[in-house]
Amino acid sequence: MSESQPPEAADGRPVSRAAGIRVREADLGARTPIGGGPATEALRLDSFTVPGHRGGLAFVRFRDADAPFWNSATLARLVALRWGFEARDRATLDGVAAWPLAVVEGDDGGVVGCLVPLAAHPFYFVPVEEGGSRGSKAPQQVKWLVGAPKRARRAGAAVVSERDLLTRITVLARVCVLVELLHRNGVVFGDLSERSVLFGAGEVASAFVVGCEGAAFAGEEALQRNSAGWAAPEAYGEADAALTTTPSVQTPATDRYKLALLILRVLAPAGEGLERSRDPDRVRTVFDATGLQLMTDALADDASHRPSAADWYGYLRGVLLENLAAPVIRSVDVSPALVAEGDEVRLEISVSGAQQVTIELPGRAFITREVARRVVSERFTARQSGRISVRARNAHGEVEVLSDPVRVLPVPTPGRLPMATVEVPGSLGVLPDLAPLQAGLGIASGAESDAGGSPYERMAALRARLDADAMPLNDVLRIGLEAERASRDHAALFPSFEKFLGEVLPPGGPALPTGRGRNDVDARADDR
Repeated sequence: MSESQPPEAADGRPVSRAAGIRVREADLGARTPIGGGPATEALRLDSFTVPGHRGGLAFVRFRDADAPFWNSATLARLVALRWGFEARDRATLDGVAAWPLAVVEGDDGGVVGCLVPLAAHPFYFVPVEEGGSRGSKAPQQVKWLVGAPKRARRAGAAVVSERDLLTRITVLARVCVLVELLHRNGVVFGDLSERSVLFGAGEVASAFVVGCEGAAFAGEEALQRNSAGWAAPEAYGEADAALTTTPSVQTPATDRYKLALLILRVLAPAGEGLERSRDPDRVRTVFDATGLQLMTDALADDASHRPSAADWYGYLRGVLLENLAAPVIRSVDVSPALVAEGDEVRLEISVSGAQQVTIELPGRAFITREVARRVVSERFTARQSGRISVRARNAHGEVEVLSDPVRVLPVPTPGRLPMATVEVPGSLGVLPDLAPLQAGLGIASGAESDAGGSPYERMAALRARLDADAMPLNDVLRIGLEAERASRDHAALFPSFEKFLGEVLPPGGPALPTGRGRNDVDARADDR
């Protein structure tokens, strides 16, 4: 049959493209509820068929046929649009969308709903009820791809790892095909969201878009529904973007905004608030610069620069091809390149098509990560100088690169200075309170002293006992400050701080600071 010929009925006889556009609800026969939403309910038809369609049918019944977003004339035109497609486009439409096949009329002749293709088996799952029991089949919506996979596991839906970009991108690419096909034919989908897309996660992922009965023709100012958290900025105005469900006039630009939201929320790593996020930066680790710019433009308030579904399809196809070849490591950045032993080093790897990355640090330490993103960041403690080896692999190959050298400097041992022991004049009859100095030197006082005797005797015993070469520099400075404080009232007891350090520093050593000198020491001592 050529593309220009009319479709055939199930028995092979040609039928008019207008045939089957309108049917009576009373003629549909037995039906079984299979789902629904706020505006519609869906029922599987047990035996009714439509000429030109091979497969099961569902009856989408409007809960309120008089709602402003339902238009019987528009619905009839949507049905006729499919029949007007060339065979290839019609096959594409039937493969990705539950597009209206016939208008259903009630007993009074009013439109009560439409017939659509029944979603195939891969697009359903059997939910796990509370207590572990199994319920009846439910549509497997893309909402199970948004957020942590453990949510899907608990519910009994198909579990798709965050690292499984092939499955996720394949689902999104099929949605892009539908949106572009509609836009080229002057149709606005309208209520695109995580609940209007079903997915199958078999050997080859698939997608099936429902809710097509709510589509409208561009430029006709028809009201269309919005799902909470999915409306474009021009639709919700001052209202809360996360809550508004008010029907609005929509355009291809609002479709492009919602398509970008779908891509963002399905591909971004799981995190708090992802199901309501509109932040392009959440895909920074998944997309390269081109993809990030597409997402930024798509979610901007300026609708004129939003990328088309074809633009997204081309980009996502490129990402798919990357994941069907050996991975590519684009860059390995190490910072800082010069560190002290024990400090932290940050490693940032830009890679495409990898499923696993192994990092070999100097000294044969390994870090292995399962990845599904373009930028991999790691932090580690520097222990040894050398280059860092990075290996990326997937099912199609492995690649390895070396980083620039990282130089790790050993931490120096604190230096020690010799200290000149203070000479205490024996003729001095008055000794100031040496408690701070004794505490700094660890000298017992009073009954705790083994040496006993006067403070002069204890100082002499200390001089004989201490190893001046083992005195750390910070202790020397602390003792000097205490000595300076003690010598304010009895200058003859201790030398000045400058003289004290002059006796400590070796000849030819660093010069003492000039200028305020003693006054600075006094001021700092007062502050203490």
